Amino acid sequence: METFEMKTFRLGAVYGAPPIFNPDVDEIGYVKPSDLHVSPHLLAQLDEWNDEFQQTFSDDYPPDSGFNSEDDRKRHNTRGAELATLLQQELGAGVRIEFIPLR
Repeated sequence: METFEMKTFRLGAVYGAPPIFNPDVDEIGYVKPSDLHVSPHLLAQLDEWNDEFQQTFSDDYPPDSGFNSEDDRKRHNTRGAELATLLQQELGAGVRIEFIPLR
């Protein structure tokens, strides 16, 4: 009997990196959303979501990086969770998407 191994990706915001991470030991690393087989509409939404986060980086003093308010951070996390659900739907049952919210 053939065994099926589910692929896992993590969706989360990290400065200077794409928003998707592959934790598999043999393939570990960040993945560009465009490398996955998802719709152009979802790609645009993921890029917009990631760009919004990247714009919160402070070049002058990196420890000051982040959203200006708790509400903005929560809104970003809510949108990220929604995008993780859409990503899961488009990639199907052979893939598991984990959402990593900002703390």
